[in-house]
Amino acid sequence: MSRLLVDAATIFRREWLRYRRDRAYWVGQLVFPLAVVGFIGLGLDRVVTLPTGTNYLGHLSSGMLALLVASGAVGGGVTLIEDRHSGFLRPLLVAPISRSSLVLGKLAARCTASLVLVGALVAILGTLAPLGIESAAALTTAVVGITAFFLGLGVVLAVRLRSLESFRLVSALVTVPLYLLSGIFYPLDTLPRPMRLASLVNPSTYGVDLLRYATLGVAEIPPLYSALVLLAASLAVLAAAVSAIDRDGAEGG
Repeated sequence: MSRLLVDAATIFRREWLRYRRDRAYWVGQLVFPLAVVGFIGLGLDRVVTLPTGTNYLGHLSSGMLALLVASGAVGGGVTLIEDRHSGFLRPLLVAPISRSSLVLGKLAARCTASLVLVGALVAILGTLAPLGIESAAALTTAVVGITAFFLGLGVVLAVRLRSLESFRLVSALVTVPLYLLSGIFYPLDTLPRPMRLASLVNPSTYGVDLLRYATLGVAEIPPLYSALVLLAASLAVLAAAVSAIDRDGAEGG
């Protein structure tokens, strides 16, 4: 266990340095949700009435936090492809280290970046929408769970897709439906029954609702249930990611 944590810490430091040095990444991650909330949220806030009791600006703002976390986490697959192209991944896969440490290190770095970004956006968007930190535990659970689920998904895709162009295309085809059916843009109660049922089997729905509860105090699904479903789905996808990396290493990277 101690060796696993040491290896994961090494991967974390490398990944965190990569994120920290990329100023364009931080600017883009902050500007995009602000632009969506500014152009769409402010425009629809006075014409849309929601059954959840909150205004549309708050609903969209909390949803954009979840979208920010999820889309950034999928990018973990991009770093894996970049590591393969740079030649860093091959010696890592043949080294006597656990594949779990590779995933855990990437997860820890991505969670750290996501928590920093979410904290900054809550402070900024809180000046426009009724957004705040209602539950720090729910916020942390939601961010870690969403990050783990989408990072694992990104890694599974990246193991099989050898080019960045293919990864971006396929990951978009996989993740965009998950975003649209997760309650980011509209409440589940407003959806037609078939779409609502599809949303309820979508693990990201529970992450979005839990994050909305953490920042707005409003939930369509019991928060404890959301947390349990999200964490179970995240662990399953992370296990699949570790297995995919292990098979990739066995095949020669």
